[in-house]
Amino acid sequence: MPETYSVLGWAPFNGGARRATAIVNHQIETGDRFATEHPDAYLRAIIQRLGLKAQNSVAMMTGVDIHRTAYASARRGDFLVGAWCTAGCSNALRIGDPASVDPILPGTINVVLAVSQSLLPSAMAEALAMTTEARVLAMCEAGVSSTRSGRPATGTGTDCIVVASPARAPSHRFCGKHTVIGELIGKAALRACGKALRRRGSR
Repeated sequence: MPETYSVLGWAPFNGGARRATAIVNHQIETGDRFATEHPDAYLRAIIQRLGLKAQNSVAMMTGVDIHRTAYASARRGDFLVGAWCTAGCSNALRIGDPASVDPILPGTINVVLAVSQSLLPSAMAEALAMTTEARVLAMCEAGVSSTRSGRPATGTGTDCIVVASPARAPSHRFCGKHTVIGELIGKAALRACGKALRRRGSR
């Protein structure tokens, strides 16, 4: 039986704060209107096809070739953080860009970050913020520009980030930049995002 994790993020399937045993990042085909217009039903079917339980799963989708997934980890003593990222930039935007009703392109950045030790809800929220900061810095270092304004991009219009920690008795209240966990989160997320951005193709 897989270990149960506390999960926080804005995944299209079972997003928010919940417990889960599986996190899925599924590659969709370009132009798959059912997937983009009915993500809940589409991802539920994918989860069932994988033999997973919908109530115990969190799922995202991407137009990026899943073989370009980048992984990075950072460790010190008993602390281990792993990060997985798929990155496409055809949908790159800068925070505060004008809203758009144009068709959404498939390029997106999805990040899954897992911490080996349990985190309290406050630390989960901080881990989500730290991972988002790492994505922004990776975009800036990669020199990606917004498709709307032409200014330095901070993400894409469809990015998704999910963080996870073991659902045991919580032991860590904070994980900011002054903590070892925060340092490892920053290193793993930044390396994974940077690696994925270097691997990106046209998406």
